[in-house]
Amino acid sequence: MISVIRPNPPAAVESKLTPVVQPLYSCINGRLAAQDQDQEVKECAILGMAHLIATLGDVLSTEVPNVLKLLLDRLRNEITRLPAVKAFAILANSKLDLPIDGALEPAMAELTSFLRKANRLLRQAALQALDALVAKYGSSLDTASTTAVVAEASVLINDTDLSIAALSLKLAVTLLEKQPGVAQEVVDKVLPAGLQLVRSPLLQGAALAELQALFPALAQTGSPSASTEVLVSTLLDEGRGRRESASTDGSVRQAQHGVALCCAVLVVPAGQSQIDATVKQLLQMLKSADPASQRLALLCLGEIGRRTDLSTSSNVDSAINSSLSSDSEDIKAAASLALGGVACGNLGKYLPALLSSIEGSQGNSKQQYLLLQALNEVVTTVAARLAKDKAASFTDAQLQQVLELLVASSRSEEECRNVVAECFGKLALMHPQEVLGKLRTGLTSDSEHTRCVVVGAVKYMVVDKPHPVDDLLKDCLLDFLMLMNDPDRHVRKAAVVALSAVTHHKPGLIAAGLDQLLPVLYDQTVIKPEMIRTVDLGPFKHRIDDGLELRKAAFECLDILLTAVPHALQQQPAFLAALESGLKDHQDVKAPAHLMLVKLCASPGGAPAVLSQLDKLVEPLEKTLTTKLKSDAVKQEVDRHEELLRSCLRAVDALNRLPGSEACAPFTAFLKRTVLTGTLRDKFLAAQAERQEAEGDAMEVV
Repeated sequence: MISVIRPNPPAAVESKLTPVVQPLYSCINGRLAAQDQDQEVKECAILGMAHLIATLGDVLSTEVPNVLKLLLDRLRNEITRLPAVKAFAILANSKLDLPIDGALEPAMAELTSFLRKANRLLRQAALQALDALVAKYGSSLDTASTTAVVAEASVLINDTDLSIAALSLKLAVTLLEKQPGVAQEVVDKVLPAGLQLVRSPLLQGAALAELQALFPALAQTGSPSASTEVLVSTLLDEGRGRRESASTDGSVRQAQHGVALCCAVLVVPAGQSQIDATVKQLLQMLKSADPASQRLALLCLGEIGRRTDLSTSSNVDSAINSSLSSDSEDIKAAASLALGGVACGNLGKYLPALLSSIEGSQGNSKQQYLLLQALNEVVTTVAARLAKDKAASFTDAQLQQVLELLVASSRSEEECRNVVAECFGKLALMHPQEVLGKLRTGLTSDSEHTRCVVVGAVKYMVVDKPHPVDDLLKDCLLDFLMLMNDPDRHVRKAAVVALSAVTHHKPGLIAAGLDQLLPVLYDQTVIKPEMIRTVDLGPFKHRIDDGLELRKAAFECLDILLTAVPHALQQQPAFLAALESGLKDHQDVKAPAHLMLVKLCASPGGAPAVLSQLDKLVEPLEKTLTTKLKSDAVKQEVDRHEELLRSCLRAVDALNRLPGSEACAPFTAFLKRTVLTGTLRDKFLAAQAERQEAEGDAMEVV
């Protein structure tokens, strides 16, 4: 109702609706002031009043002081403080210039104290409210309030809860923008916590983004202890692992990615002179004998180059290229990322050189792989830019050069082909018509490697959100996926994996072709003797099943299909036959088969079909449960065997719960002689308890 009265504040309220405002206020205020009412009503009254004042506060200007007093009272009440915190956030986010000066400092003090509470929801809401209040009224806050906020928020900057850490960092950045005088407090308390966080292997998402925002915000305050030079030096020391707080080599390697990102967003806005000085410093670090310094320098050069043109800095590309020949795999990988990043800064200069290098490395698969990874970095970055700026794409000439290079590289080693397929897929999202046309010509290639690449590219084209490529892909998708009929097993596996990706993201694209796809997919689940070979190793012989990975991929695909389009599989005899076959297969295949069996039993459409075939499932399940390990089995084998038993027992539990399963004599006999005897009984009861606990948790969530 409030938004109907005034949908676009501060636009004026229509004259015919003005008489409604005061009665609406009186109604909500009566509930807000009352004490003897349900908790839900209290919370709704608090939030309702906040929305009313945020939207119509100028019309109710005489009532605002009274409302603020009541909201402060609710903020100090343990029962109503959470909705009151949200209420102050609503007021702070109002488009109106509300006079809340009298309540600002007391509210800030209460909200700051909530950051010490154990209640996570309260801390989260308090951080959001503080950020909103500082953003709108920060310039009028006193020093004591901001100092206290910095002190309490800094404690929450750690990897225990990255969501809370991100909000704390965001609050610190907002404080720096509104009150630059707080910079020293942030340097003393927030910066050390941020440097500790940058080393965490868990750092990602919003926390990483807010950490990147912190350093430029500090530099912009003009504080001598937070100048760009000082912060860059601090970050580089952290990345090299030379600070007292640095620990293991693993943590240093992890820190370097975050350090490189923070260094780049700090240096690039500071101007060309700072960029040149930092690049010179990084090139000097690259000459160091310390591998950590070399790797950090490469990562920083890549991230800086991704954001600005480094073509005017001499020796950058040659220094990176020479690092591709390092003895260290870590340094070579970092050099690959750096080469791709720097190329993004000036595609006109660096892209032709990169493509030429890839073409010249055809005989050296390791070098070619690193260069293709650099090209993948370029494609990924251009795709990200294109999402924000439609003009930030490859030129037609550049696109043709890249496509021709990828086609030529599609006959390379497997690791290179995987990168080529990824590049094709990402390019298809930018230029669907051109790339799909090029890929379709590869479907009939005489090279199985090329066919593997073109079908492998499909999984990178399919994204969760609607995309222009979908309409084009729908018309030719079946041509790609029917490569499950290909003579080469690697091509068949790539097609199965592509089908899994399409089904997971956009099952509607394959719905019309399932009648043709499913029979071919079922054929991939069959154990084929011609794909099993025996290798003579002297005193003993080793049996190798070349079809195992393909069957495993096929069953994983069936599992995805069963989730996405259950109606297409549940009643099919061919699907049940494939499931029975999977229960008799290798343990890597049995695990997804057990999972599918559990899903079928829980499905109204699948349960009758399973019940009709229950007697046929007893033998493979019993064989799995009664298989014994060799006496000399290692711990890894024991652990895998125990996990397989648990997986099988979960399937048995699902079958046991089927209405009518007790009428199947072979199944009830199997339960008595195998499942409910010896050590299996305890494991079966544990599986049942695990399932009951999961069901209880699900009910609580609902």
